[in-house]
Amino acid sequence: MKAPAGPVLRRAVRVSTAALSGFYVCLYGVGDPVVAIYALFTVIALGALSEVTGPPDRRLRTFLAAVAAGVVLVSLGTLLAVSTWAAAAGMLVVGFVVAYAGVGGPRVVGVANGLLLLYVLPCFPPFQPDTLDQRLLGLVLGAALLIVADRYLLPPADPRPVPDRLAVLADTVAAFATALAGVLRTPGAPAPEFARRREVLESAEDLRITNLPLAERPLGPGRRDRSLLTTAAAVRAAADRCVTLADLLGGPGDPPHPRTADLVAASGRVLGGLARTLRAGREAVPVDGSGIEGALAAHGAARIPGPAPTLRAGLAAVALAEEVRVAALAVSGWSGAPLPAPAETPAQLWFLHATRTQLWWRRLRGHLTPRSVSLQNAVRLALGLAVARVVAGVLDLAHGFWVLLATLSLMRTSAAADRPVLVRAFAGTLVGAVLAAGMLIAVGTDRAVYVWLLPAVMLGTFAAGPLLGVAAAQAGFTVLVAALFAQLAPSTWRLAEVRLVDVLVGGLIGAVIGAAVWPRGGGGEVRRVAADALRTVADDAEVVAAVLARAPAPHPDEPARLHTGAVLLEHAYVQYRTEPMPRGPVGPDWLTVVLVVHRLAAYDEALRDRHPVLPAVPDAPAEPGADRLRAATTDVAAAYRRTADAVGSGRMPEDLAERCRDRFPPVPAESDPRLLDGWGWLHALCDNLARIRRALAGDPGPPATAGVAASAPDEGQPGS
Repeated sequence: MKAPAGPVLRRAVRVSTAALSGFYVCLYGVGDPVVAIYALFTVIALGALSEVTGPPDRRLRTFLAAVAAGVVLVSLGTLLAVSTWAAAAGMLVVGFVVAYAGVGGPRVVGVANGLLLLYVLPCFPPFQPDTLDQRLLGLVLGAALLIVADRYLLPPADPRPVPDRLAVLADTVAAFATALAGVLRTPGAPAPEFARRREVLESAEDLRITNLPLAERPLGPGRRDRSLLTTAAAVRAAADRCVTLADLLGGPGDPPHPRTADLVAASGRVLGGLARTLRAGREAVPVDGSGIEGALAAHGAARIPGPAPTLRAGLAAVALAEEVRVAALAVSGWSGAPLPAPAETPAQLWFLHATRTQLWWRRLRGHLTPRSVSLQNAVRLALGLAVARVVAGVLDLAHGFWVLLATLSLMRTSAAADRPVLVRAFAGTLVGAVLAAGMLIAVGTDRAVYVWLLPAVMLGTFAAGPLLGVAAAQAGFTVLVAALFAQLAPSTWRLAEVRLVDVLVGGLIGAVIGAAVWPRGGGGEVRRVAADALRTVADDAEVVAAVLARAPAPHPDEPARLHTGAVLLEHAYVQYRTEPMPRGPVGPDWLTVVLVVHRLAAYDEALRDRHPVLPAVPDAPAEPGADRLRAATTDVAAAYRRTADAVGSGRMPEDLAERCRDRFPPVPAESDPRLLDGWGWLHALCDNLARIRRALAGDPGPPATAGVAASAPDEGQPGS
């Protein structure tokens, strides 16, 4: 999808003005071509090849961090240009480190290509370490001009803050919960009308992470991003719970539910406080969640076995309250309000008490597996750039850095995505080479003409790429570099020929490496990781059943494995969405599978928090209800494993949910909260198993069943 013309044109003006100001002043005013080139390419790296968005202060911090990293990269590239092999080894390491650092979130990903260019440019001959000070001066000057242009010259519009959007949703859900509490107190009262339910769900859908601008998604490893992501996910899940509860109520013979009404009303009040905190930002006070704690305790003390619909309505209300409680605690990590005591912090909010180093280390370590698309992408890009550097050096290609620039800009995450991009890029470069050759022949060595041509060519190039695609970008950039280098040294039409050969070589190297290293990209990985995650769901279900039955857990390490699997699945899905979709029938709805795995992971974790493992009692008689719970869980776990096998092999899974449900135990006659929660949890497992099957057929169906516990983020679990 092409970008809107207005923002693209404003950005083209900013970047062109900053780049040309530094280049012309340094080349014609100071007479230093080294400083001029580095000033210009720094602006291109951080202004054109990078995506730096957000409020002005955040953009400034991003630019300053990129400049600090750029100083290291330019210095390293300058020193390693001593030989082809030293430069290629450095390219391999730098390429991997910079690309893998993208696990730090969209803001890091946004500047990755620009940072790589700042190593690529100085790592080519001539080896001139004595010019390092000039290169760094050009880097700093270019960055300063870009920062000034970004702030004062047609500055980009500030995106609507995610906390503001979240506050609107919290208010909407709070109003719905208040209305729902009134229904619960009145015998036979009608549930809220369908239009109001749809409004709640649409407001929640608007806040889905995939509907937010990429650079605004709170997916970084820091506490604030994790807290905001968890808060958003919990409020979205609370919206689902409210609608689920409304669907279960409103019959003519419904009795009043005073305890459930108190619980829902308390949830609404806390959501209102949460909305005020989100609008206040760092000046906020902690959200007062004491009312919800008391309502949960009163509801739990009054809960007794009853009809299945009544019990499921009560479980939905508990789920709503626990979602709201998680949101109220999590938001403190974003607002800067005092954090909850460690003893009062749920396990899923572990990051509230972790240091910055611990948060980054857990994120980096979590992706050090061959199943991580982030690791795959880093290895693929590093190999491609290193091979391109070797080829350019061994073949002594003129302007060899264009080879690496082509590899960097044209390489994609799968072989299928590479092919159409390469065809368009080569066609665009060919057209640009013809135009550049004509320009060089017509103008000759008259530098004054190039001085006037370059601004128009640069402005058109930076606008054409986002608006018209890769072919226009390559054509424009070919003419741009011809007009640029003709001012540095006398050039002939063969400069266009060199550019064409370099792009061809760089693009082909990227295509070959892409075809050899994980060629299927996210499309292949999402299926494999989804199958692994569903198997881990099955293993973790058996652990939870053992906890609820007061029996030894068969797989004590499953919770961590499930969270890791959920994160890997989410990242594989995000990459899958960036790749070309196959033609033909609608494919699997992998997002629904991602949601189910995340929510079941958090559901299981909440049950373990609510019902901690008890010490074994020797010779204690077996509880019939506990045995029935574990037997039913074994059936459900087997169904998840069979579904995982079908997913991994590309087959449509069998319809196993209702078969498992038919063998479920009846509503427990005992008032044991473990067994009552276990009964609701089994139904949630089956509901989600059925939803997975519909999603694999391209039909996500109704919203995911939450069950009794807090849900995890839709796309972005803060567990890693």
